[in-house]
Amino acid sequence: GEFLDIYEKEEEHGKWSCVASCFFIDTAVNIVDYFLCIWDMLEPDGYLINLGPLLFHWSGPNMRPDENQIGQNSGRIDSRYLQSIDVCWEDVREIMVNVGFEIVEETVGLDCQYTRDTDSFMFTSYKCVFFVAKKATRKG
Repeated sequence: GEFLDIYEKEEEHGKWSCVASCFFIDTAVNIVDYFLCIWDMLEPDGYLINLGPLLFHWSGPNMRPDENQIGQNSGRIDSRYLQSIDVCWEDVREIMVNVGFEIVEETVGLDCQYTRDTDSFMFTSYKCVFFVAKKATRKG
């Protein structure tokens, strides 16, 4: 199932001491929704630990349709492509702070291999961000 469909439920609020994610946060249509959900899931002083790239899977097809094409292609284009946001690490960091996380540790630009066949010369590598964030008081 979808992450938000499962963990946005009130019965998940405050039940988790830690959420660890790997190659995950950039799968969000809207990363703000993921951070709000995770903040709600965590008990006070809980932690979010993450490693992964910021590729934003829903950032859209190579060419996003213009307003006139949306109606014509509505049956062929997943609407999440049209709703997605993709942001740089500095913006992700700011979003997390505004949601109510304190960044405890961060490393940007880590080389991480995603797939590798040791018997061949092929592998996929990404520049990733690693962070540890603590649930703090939500602003506002």
